Amino acid sequence: MTIASAPDQALVLAAIEQVWGSMLFATADPWPTERPAEFETGLQAQIELRGEWNGRLVLTCDAGVANQIANAMLGLGPEDELDEPDVHDAVGEVLNVVGGSVKGALPGTSALGLPGVSEVTEVPSRDESFVVSWGDAPVYVQIVPDAA
Repeated sequence: MTIASAPDQALVLAAIEQVWGSMLFATADPWPTERPAEFETGLQAQIELRGEWNGRLVLTCDAGVANQIANAMLGLGPEDELDEPDVHDAVGEVLNVVGGSVKGALPGTSALGLPGVSEVTEVPSRDESFVVSWGDAPVYVQIVPDAA
């Protein structure tokens, strides 16, 4: 499937659902709009897409969720603690695979950058993102076009 413009929420959500199902053996259900989706500290992974559409995909989640995602990817139990670099690498790789799926749906030739992961203390605005659930926790997803 290819699209004619920027990736939309439906495309990115489909990529997340596919990746989480195949890599993490989890589902990515939409977060209920009436339910607060907050956390204190977490991780934010970003990856750039370049081609007919230029921008980045951003995934933001609680530090505990990031650890659970890394554990699922590595086949560990949810209670196992990993070193910070391992968690960053795993969350970045999950976004890398999501970005690759989105890239494949974009028209023309596109390039995918390397994922970057950093710590954050604020969640993105609900107006600038959509939220999916990881178990009982929110994961923010943003589609950010380059400034014109």
